[in-house]
Amino acid sequence: MPLTLSYCPYRLRFTHPFGTAHGLRDGTDSVIIRAEQDGFIGYGEVTLPPYLHEQVPQVLERLRSFHQPAHHTAAGLLVALDELVDPGRHPGLRAGLHCALLDVLGRIAGRTVRDLMGIAIVREPVTLVTLGIGPVETLGQKLTGLPWSGALKVKLGDAGSVKRIQAITSLDNRMLFLDGNQGASSVDEALGWIRAAGKDRVLGVEQPFSVERDPWNLELAEHGGVTVYADESVQDLDDLQVRSRFFGGVNLKLMKCGGLDRALVMADEAARAGSDLMLGSMSESSLGCTAMAQLAGRADVVDLDGPWLLANDPFTGITMQDGRLILPDGPGFGTTLRAPLDFSPIGA
Repeated sequence: MPLTLSYCPYRLRFTHPFGTAHGLRDGTDSVIIRAEQDGFIGYGEVTLPPYLHEQVPQVLERLRSFHQPAHHTAAGLLVALDELVDPGRHPGLRAGLHCALLDVLGRIAGRTVRDLMGIAIVREPVTLVTLGIGPVETLGQKLTGLPWSGALKVKLGDAGSVKRIQAITSLDNRMLFLDGNQGASSVDEALGWIRAAGKDRVLGVEQPFSVERDPWNLELAEHGGVTVYADESVQDLDDLQVRSRFFGGVNLKLMKCGGLDRALVMADEAARAGSDLMLGSMSESSLGCTAMAQLAGRADVVDLDGPWLLANDPFTGITMQDGRLILPDGPGFGTTLRAPLDFSPIGA
């Protein structure tokens, strides 16, 4: 049976409105991609928040105009993928297609994707769940709805950042990972976040300043005594090679990297540069988060909490137990579709 590809637009909805320094939103637009061959089905996900250059309407337009060579198998298309999808212009689309092809190949072979890719388990990462920007009064309710993790990630960058940190420290005793999303206007402001949390409780700080102010991260790390992780500053391998000197760690996301193969190359480069490795997401479903979790054994910190933030997750996949990330045994990604999705053929 030849390879067939199809897609389905899907709106992921948050259980609670999710606030970051980029703004408040109630969900994220996504596209689920299905690859079928020899009776086996694999899936990939393209989830794109509104602040990214790549958006779902562009992805849908590209999929409708997509001309898949008739002779390609999943393995053949995987090799030729960059001829059909520009990873620079469409990293999210490439990641979704790449994951769908890997998933179906894993299911055909009866092996997990991490086994197919030869990804070694080097360490067990610290897990995060996220508290977005919002009223302090809702923090207790949000904490109740989240699983126990190794640490809490706190979205910052608004006027209420310090008050939110103080409220969380009074409600929970876990380590804190402070995510500024480029929202800090000075080193002193970011240092104020660290002081509010208590230096000994800060696991790390993520992208506190705008990309244009990358050198400030060196000053923050020196005076704050914390590891500063790049997010928006590092979109691809070129960025990592140029900007890693400003950071002690890097946050890799499928929608930025363009696929698990490219993420693995970046993980290797981060290791060579001596950078700590974090795995993140764009609030993908269990599908996208389980796909990225194939690299968990290489990471220091894992922020793949989309499944616990969503009210309508269409898949099952990773779980968390006593703060440890648990991956499905496979084959493929080991995820299961649980929502009735209406797929349309790619190219139609």
